[in-house]
Parts: sequence; structure tokens; C-alpha cells
Amino acid sequence: MPKRKTESEHLGGRCIRALHHLLNTVQIHQDNNQLVKESSAAFHRVVSLMSEGEDLKIQIWRGRFYIQGEKLLYRKETFPIINEMLEYFPQRGLEGFHFLSPFTDVAPDDLTTFAHLLNDSLIDENPPEWLEKTLKEKGLSWVNALKEQKKEPPSLVLKRKERAKQAYIDAVVTVKEVADKVSHQGAAGVRKARRLAQTMVDLVREDDTLLLGLTTIRDYDDYTYTHSVNVALLCLCLGKRLGLSHIFLEQLAISGLFHDLGKVEVSKDILMKPGTLSGEEWEEMRKHPLTGVRRILWLHASRTLKMRTILGPFEHHLNADLSGYPETHFVQQVSLFGQILHIADTYDALTSERGYRPRTFTPDEALRMMWAEAGKKFDALLLKSFINMMGLYPIGTILELDSGEMGLVVDYPDESERTRPLIMLLADDGKGGYTRGETVDLAAEELKKGTTAREILRGIHPSSLGIQPSLFFLEDVN
Repeated sequence: MPKRKTESEHLGGRCIRALHHLLNTVQIHQDNNQLVKESSAAFHRVVSLMSEGEDLKIQIWRGRFYIQGEKLLYRKETFPIINEMLEYFPQRGLEGFHFLSPFTDVAPDDLTTFAHLLNDSLIDENPPEWLEKTLKEKGLSWVNALKEQKKEPPSLVLKRKERAKQAYIDAVVTVKEVADKVSHQGAAGVRKARRLAQTMVDLVREDDTLLLGLTTIRDYDDYTYTHSVNVALLCLCLGKRLGLSHIFLEQLAISGLFHDLGKVEVSKDILMKPGTLSGEEWEEMRKHPLTGVRRILWLHASRTLKMRTILGPFEHHLNADLSGYPETHFVQQVSLFGQILHIADTYDALTSERGYRPRTFTPDEALRMMWAEAGKKFDALLLKSFINMMGLYPIGTILELDSGEMGLVVDYPDESERTRPLIMLLADDGKGGYTRGETVDLAAEELKKGTTAREILRGIHPSSLGIQPSLFFLEDVN
């Protein structure tokens, strides 16, 4: 990690701790107490160091602190304080603070007053408005209270989209590089893949909706590699929903990225064959899970990492009833990673254009087909969690409405049944394509009195309209 970033993260943690200490100290001591003076000076010092004479923003979004738009990474020793402050701000209807450049010249007594006002703001029914008014009355013009917003600041959205797009591109390149190296040299390193897996875990914890949107990326020429990345992202989203720990999510991501590594030994003529495979070709294809295990064992990685990531790739074509392939007599039950990979792999394959199928299935069709095999091919509880996560019409699906409009499913806000999504209407761009239109909440529309709610007629596969849904999710990224 670059030294500059490490220092910034260290100062960020110190900043939150210093504010926490100041707020608590002024509650139990008189303003002229030495501890109050020291805590005011400590907070002033760390904010001045971080701002370097410029403005400084401290914000909360999705349960995490952001400083100057960068997510604050927590250390074990600071987590209890961070957790307490994550509750303190929302209790007062606050998202954070904007410290202006004159902060460097602020007197210690003014910082003490600021801490008192922040603590006392709960006396009013509307703490943000009371705080804003009282800060002005006290002449504390060097700080602005940021009211809690329902929408994420555009700068944070854009930064996360940029990170997500770059992580996806890097992941495709990395899987391809590893596949090429193991094909020609027999081995490859995984350091870059591990870093990417960690980034992907961070992203899925911040915004799994964005990552689900990225899984709609389709590249027929690079299908094996984009498929591997899509499977890794789908696995991560499901793993997050199941409550897996950070380390398990990282291992699950690596398993997803390398689940098809064994295909390096399958002829491209077989992989890209437009028609049905012959018996001999099918036998060749069925070898790839076992070959993949051998290839993963050859990777330059720790024994522990390899042991924890090979089982999923080995089992990703084994069904819940132990049918499928490879045939094995020692597996009594498919592992959790194997079951998750099987679900993600099947879904992405069904919704991708493949030469051996007469047509591509829409996401909602794929889910219905998979549910028909619950308990046989797939673990019923895991598949139900996956379907609940994806929604009746998964993110990235194109919907035809009874109004004659078409819309792209972008989210399922606050609807437990996940049957009526938030959609982005598609407008004719005048060039034979589509552009962003109005965003419509179908669930809210149905509940709104005096209006006729749009009804969904059917799902349409994006490829039939020449649409790449991921581009709409990343539209703000150049």
C-alpha cells in the first residue's frame, strides 16, 4: 500500500478517536479542565494535519466513514469507537461535517463550544437545523454540519463506479494471464488475484447492487474469462447475503475466479463449438473440474490458500444429489463453496449467449428453470436465497411494460418480496439505440393512490435489443 494512503488511513482513525474523546470529555469535565484542553488540542492537531490548510469532509455512508471521499479502513483497536460514532451521528440526523480551511486558526475554546453544541443538539426536535442555526449564532463559521441524506453524494458514487469498473477489467486480465501462464509454463502467481479478491469483497460490502449490475457484462470472444469474473461476483453477493466472514468471502472470490481454470486443457474448438458436443467431446469437457484442481495446486500460493479454494472448483458441476460430474465416491455432500459456485455458474451460463443453444434465456427464465431443479441439482435453501437476492426480475433485466415502455431493472428498494423493481426507463436515442430515461419505482407506484400502476408484461434479454446493461450502471464513468 502506498505510504501516503497508509498515513491517511492512520490519521483518519486518529481523527474519529480524537472527536470521540473530545465529545466525551466535555460531558464530564469543566471547560477549564486540563483534559478538555488537551482533547481539544488533539482534535485540532489531527484535523489540521489531514486538511493541510484545505477543506476537509468527514461523512458517513452505508454504515462506513468516508474522509475526503475515501473509505476509512478500520483497525481492530479502533472498531468499538468507530461503531459508537456510527450511531452518534445518525441519532442527530447528521451525515458528517465539512471543516473549512480557516479551521487551522480556530481557538481551543471554540472547539470546546462546538463539542458542547454537538452533544446538546438532541434537545431539539430537528437537531441538524438547530445545530446549523446555533453554529452561526456562536460565530463558528469554520464548520458546516452535513444533514443526513437519503441519496449518496455523487462524488462517492462516481468513485465507487470507477473502482468497480477497474476491478472488473483487472480481474478479467488477471484470470486470462493466469490461464495463459499455467497453460504454457505450468504455474503462475496469485498475488494480484488476492488483491483483486480483497477489493471485490470491499465493493460487495459497499454496494452489491452495482456488482450485480456488472455481472451482466457479456463478451462472447472472451466468454471464459468474463464468465469467471461474473461467477466470482455472483458468489460474493450470495456469500454476503449468507453472512460469510471477510476471509471466507475472499477465498470464495478466488474460487470463483479460478473455477474454470481446467478449461485451459480443453480444445478451443470444443469450447467454441456452435452445435451439440459429440460423446468424445463431452468426455473431454467433463475433465475440466479435475484438471482445474491440478492447475490450482500448481499455483504459487500458500498451501492453506490452495487447500481452501480447490474444493469449490472441483465440485462446481456436482449436483445436490451428487449426480453431475466428475463422478466421485468419496464426496458425501457438496461443500458450501461448491454449492454456491454451482448456482452462480449455472445462472451466468444460462443467461449468456452460447453457440450450442438456439436462444439465450432471460434472467427470470433462468431462475424459474433453476428453481424447477431445487433439491436435485441445487440445494433448495441456497437457491432460494439466491433467487431472493436476485429478485423476480434480476438486476440488468429489460422489462416490457403494459404502457408500451421498456425499462432496465436497477434495484429493489425496500421491498421484501422483490417482485416490483426500481427501473430505468429506456428512451430512444435517435440513433437506433437507447439512452437513460426516467427512473420509476414500480413498487411505490402500485401503492400510490390515484395512479394507475404500470404492469410488467415480460422480461426481454438485453442482447435481443443490442443492449449491454452494465454500461447503464457505469454510464458516469469515462
